[in-house]
Amino acid sequence: MDDFGFTRLDAERKAPVLYARSIGSTNNALKKLAAQGAPDGTVLWASEQTAGRGRLGRSFLSPEGGLYLSMLWRPDCPPEKTVSLTSCAAVALCRCLEDWPELDVSIKWPNDVLLGGRKLCGILTEGCTTPGGFCVVMGMGVNVNTPEFPPELRDIAASLYLASGRKWDIGEFSARLIESLDKMYALWLKDPEAFLEEYRARCATVGCDVTYTRSDTVYNARAVGIDGDYALIVERGGERETIRFGEVSVRKRTDMP
Repeated sequence: MDDFGFTRLDAERKAPVLYARSIGSTNNALKKLAAQGAPDGTVLWASEQTAGRGRLGRSFLSPEGGLYLSMLWRPDCPPEKTVSLTSCAAVALCRCLEDWPELDVSIKWPNDVLLGGRKLCGILTEGCTTPGGFCVVMGMGVNVNTPEFPPELRDIAASLYLASGRKWDIGEFSARLIESLDKMYALWLKDPEAFLEEYRARCATVGCDVTYTRSDTVYNARAVGIDGDYALIVERGGERETIRFGEVSVRKRTDMP
């Protein structure tokens, strides 16, 4: 891994930005660095992952052309208060893309960013205990210059290249994203609810029919809102329930009452 200096990043940013062309998993590598004392804000990004991971232990396709970036956070708060950092990262990516208003970017609860209704980015946030205390490693896989997808993903995945018709400078985009993440994390530290209304506005899951699993039983419901802790509120049989974690699949978009 090498230090990767970005001229556009704030000169006062003290935490290192590390780069590896190819790596097993940026999250796994950054967790090892965290255990060795890496400071708050340390970034590790790569052009390729050979053992990328998503939520629920799934493998995450990570070929060259994508951006695979993990950031280390050491917030001074109980671990249970850090759940909304996934939402924080999703909004950071959406803000990063605001200079291109032609891109239809939204959020699928809890951890995907969509482009034109298809998956552009997956986010994996992991808590871990180190000699320096509890920390969070947030990993993002963004399809930047991905030219094509396997047949099973073509209808559900998106890339910035395919949506815009041009190649993107991944180094420049990485710097933009790091800046956006730094700003959002600073905002989160002051007030975790500071971007709640923005998250609600960007969340494409609300208003959709969804399926979710509880105690090995699959339920059909309608997503009707996001609560103050960024959890998903669903309605089933006239009753409302709050989903704080787990797998939620969107079935179709319906009109809100």
